Amino acid sequence: MSHIIGQCDSKQRPALKLRRRFKTLALVISLGSLGLPLLSAYPQTVSLDIPLLIRDSDRLGTAMHSQLPEYTYLQARLSREFDQRGKLVERVSEYEAYPIIVLGHHRHVISLISEDGAPVSPKRLKKERRNAAKEIEAAERASALQVSGAPTASAGKYVTAGIGVNEAGDGVWIGVSQFLRHCRFDAPRHDQLAGREMIALNIGSCASDPGAARQRYLAGMVGIVWIDAEDKVVARLEAWPAPATEREIPSAPPDAETFVYEQMRLPNGLWVPKRIRLNAIGKATLFNGTDKDMTFEFSRYQRFGTEVEDLQQMTLKSK
Repeated sequence: MSHIIGQCDSKQRPALKLRRRFKTLALVISLGSLGLPLLSAYPQTVSLDIPLLIRDSDRLGTAMHSQLPEYTYLQARLSREFDQRGKLVERVSEYEAYPIIVLGHHRHVISLISEDGAPVSPKRLKKERRNAAKEIEAAERASALQVSGAPTASAGKYVTAGIGVNEAGDGVWIGVSQFLRHCRFDAPRHDQLAGREMIALNIGSCASDPGAARQRYLAGMVGIVWIDAEDKVVARLEAWPAPATEREIPSAPPDAETFVYEQMRLPNGLWVPKRIRLNAIGKATLFNGTDKDMTFEFSRYQRFGTEVEDLQQMTLKSK
């Protein structure tokens, strides 16, 4: 207000300037009484402690994902890759996930229910469930449980998906915590997603050596992350290969997705994975030998629980 008044014509009579000042104040008060926000034509930047926000998001998101073994869900996997003849092959498979308690720990049974739109037979479904439960029990006894691509809560992290992972050391682990712990964030501003207030930040340069080979792709990525302003949990993260001549993030992501991690908020306030995608076709050098487009889509989360005492007699209600 003082800046505006300071630019008024100094020759105007004081009474006239005073009336105009009160008219301006009256307009602001009137808008406020109607509950109308004062909007800016420019993106609103945010002043905050970015490292603290990132640490809180990693901590809170990890805590929420630790509750996922208490839920059933459906998972669709869509893969695209070139075969030996150079033909692009697409496959779609759907899985059901049921929580069980094995040796006192909550885990998921992930079993195939359809391939390329065709449901598996009841006999095969029963076999899938039994084999999955046996594998989980064996892995639990060996303290080395890993279910690639399934939203099991890995220790101390947001859900992580494994793509192209094999015994030879190829493939990558993709998730939110990898970015939160190894990358630099800046340019905070207000935004909205799905009707909720978000804080968007640019993902700048990431650590040149984030550890395991399956995470080294981070050093060549930039992107944007959206953190829910109220819950402090990542709602969406997009990343793509950094420009070869400039390490700074572009003003907008490229048209073709490379890495996307989306979450949704359940009615009880729990944030859960919705879609995880890595399109690594043509980028095998960056993604540790992975040269495929893989998408995981999650739906129909429902709270559920069962105790598994005899795996041979285990039966689970089919959806």
